[in-house]
Amino acid sequence: MRRWGLVLRCAVATVVLAAAHGGAAGQVGAAAKTVVTEQMGGDVSLKVGMVLEVKLDANHTTGYSWVAVPVADSVLARQGKAIYQEHAAGGMAGVGGVEIWRFKAVKAGKQALQFEYRRPWEKSVAAAKTVTYSVTVQ
Repeated sequence: MRRWGLVLRCAVATVVLAAAHGGAAGQVGAAAKTVVTEQMGGDVSLKVGMVLEVKLDANHTTGYSWVAVPVADSVLARQGKAIYQEHAAGGMAGVGGVEIWRFKAVKAGKQALQFEYRRPWEKSVAAAKTVTYSVTVQ
């Protein structure tokens, strides 16, 4: 029984890695997920019903966080609030982490999905970083 648990975990990891690199394995079934990071940027292709998971490096101890720029007539629906996960650093303060955003592809079309890294109280200051993905849903 223990062996099947390991086999199942390896199969899931393979599907997630293939999806992150544009492989067809990540596009099987309605619950399939594609994972992208800040460093990847660029084009993302999804099928209706798929989930897009965006992982962005952040450090909430600085007051900065990521903000999704609103889009009219979006092809993606946000799935809850962004989740912040601190990096494991043996109890060291201020090490930062990653924000995880999830979106579901709800209809066919194209859109830009843009995130800005900013302090929410600084309204007239340019974003410290901007990341944009060009999303196509089929």
